[in-house]
Amino acid sequence: MVRFKNRYLLFEVVYANTPLRWASIPASNTLELSSTADQNPFGDTGRNNCQLPQISNKDLMVALKDSIAGNFGDYGAGLTQRPLTLKYFSPHTNIGILRISREELHIVWGALTFITQLKGNPCIFRVLHTSGTIRHCQSRTIAYDRDRIMALRNQAQLLKDDQAFTQLGLALKDSLDEVNALEL
Repeated sequence: MVRFKNRYLLFEVVYANTPLRWASIPASNTLELSSTADQNPFGDTGRNNCQLPQISNKDLMVALKDSIAGNFGDYGAGLTQRPLTLKYFSPHTNIGILRISREELHIVWGALTFITQLKGNPCIFRVLHTSGTIRHCQSRTIAYDRDRIMALRNQAQLLKDDQAFTQLGLALKDSLDEVNALEL
């Protein structure tokens, strides 16, 4: 019996037109801080004018497969077709987990770095962690999600935006539930 060895790749989508240029957390349609630049203790970061599209799992996989085919040809597309799976993606923090075959790790990693836009918005992909087990990747994802959402909650609390603060609390709970529900 042959055992298939996988790698799990934790990545982050970072947009160019987010506040502070290439900052990690974009504003989504559901989480929009409503304050003026004068009230914002962080200065005018442009966050209130930032309307980024909601990215679905399908959009990510299409962009990744197009990048693999464009940069590594039919050979790379054929190698990565079966073992490539998007296990998790959070629209709040824009991080996700990909499961790939151990041998094709560098092809997929390279293809991620060559993606320059999603739905017409300039972006880059940062690989945050690679792991041989999903448990290790889950713990890193939970820690990263918690840190990013708590930073947003702190900003919403400073801006006295109770609605965003509550939504972010629910987003943290949903994110933890989704990551913990990944099949082991």
